[in-house]
Amino acid sequence: MRKLVLIGLAQALLLLAGCGGGGSGSVITPGNNGGGGGQTSNTTAITVDEGPSALTQQGHADADTPFITVTLCAPGSTTNCQQIDHVEVDTGSYGLRVISPVLTASVASALQMETASGGNPVIECTQFADGFSWGPIEVADVQIAGETAHSVPIQVMGDSRFENEIPTACSTTGTEEDTVVTFGANAILGLGPFADDCGSGCATNASNTFYYTCPTNGTSGSNCAGIVVPESEQTTDPVVYFQTDNNGVIVELASATEGADTSSGTLIFGIDTESNNALSAKTLLTANPADGFITTTYTPMGGQEQFLPFSYFDTGSNAYYFADSSIPSGTGCAAYQGYNSSNPASWFCPASELNDLSATNTGQNGTQSTVTFSIGNAYTLFNQYPGGSVFGDLGASTGPEPSDCSSQALAIQDQDYACSFDFGFPFFLGRNVYVAFAGANTSGGMGPYFAY
Repeated sequence: MRKLVLIGLAQALLLLAGCGGGGSGSVITPGNNGGGGGQTSNTTAITVDEGPSALTQQGHADADTPFITVTLCAPGSTTNCQQIDHVEVDTGSYGLRVISPVLTASVASALQMETASGGNPVIECTQFADGFSWGPIEVADVQIAGETAHSVPIQVMGDSRFENEIPTACSTTGTEEDTVVTFGANAILGLGPFADDCGSGCATNASNTFYYTCPTNGTSGSNCAGIVVPESEQTTDPVVYFQTDNNGVIVELASATEGADTSSGTLIFGIDTESNNALSAKTLLTANPADGFITTTYTPMGGQEQFLPFSYFDTGSNAYYFADSSIPSGTGCAAYQGYNSSNPASWFCPASELNDLSATNTGQNGTQSTVTFSIGNAYTLFNQYPGGSVFGDLGASTGPEPSDCSSQALAIQDQDYACSFDFGFPFFLGRNVYVAFAGANTSGGMGPYFAY
């Protein structure tokens, strides 16, 4: 999932619509059981800071956004490679996506573009609640730490060769976010519980609104047509192609001082495949194998209990996102109107910090876990810590409180995730959070599951 980006403290809420397509998720096929053996380094450093240089040069900043460095290579090459820093770590989406101008000319020209049956390139519209990213699917080798994935389908966002032919079904979803400044990162690595980003929905339905075939340097969106794309050719999480350590990931983030300029952590590949990734969580919540969600119950202050069956844990969201009309937000933040966007989903701004809020998570396995958290006034925090990148109590409203969350169709059709609780980046601070991939074996059982 994407999230609020601090652009003059007035940017809209970004949530990836469909969360992997909303259909049955992909099951891991390569290296399904991990393997171990300690032959490679399976850890890489996470840095939390204000974002890539292009952001800071424009006077913008990220908040609560974890980044790693990824090496991208031409397929089969060990020399035509490029290190890309400030790659956002996102446990709420799927696959690697890179901003086109970030790539060097040498690497960009050597990537292999996927083509459809008619010979034209395959292009993806990655849709968000208030915008989209548009660009071709290309094949690359991906290196992270000591791990390598070969021939991985990735998305190259904002490729100028396709900018004049965005279909209406894509362009009308909002603002295009295909530059470092509008996207808030050089790239994004989706590490959600499924292998690819659309699953069987895009593999069987040409009207999926994700994948199109378009001519290079076309001039009209009418030249593009929706297509089916096999799961093996969809944008895919490179971790599932690692030879070992491919059954899940662990996000370890240190506790941080409120408003700190930077913080750190570790991204570990594999669960129980090496001596450093043993499953030691107290809580293990199996997710719905069809969509990767768990169920959360949350009761607003003075309100009725909400049953939220489409909840998730998401490093790519920089706050807790949920519905609670008792907490001021949006037009209720009268003193901060200069900071508000027109989007109905916006930062919470209580008069004083709300402590000891709680929500109860339930997995498909029946395991329950009550999580306590705090929500502060986002605008007060931003003013108090103008250079801050780390906040443990940011929250944002997803809109009106839901009245009926009994059917999956409600959440997916509305695309507003009112029937969800998004445990964003603040939840991860001071925790080790495990994401087991669908179809992967671990000592905790078969994924998908979340553990902490």
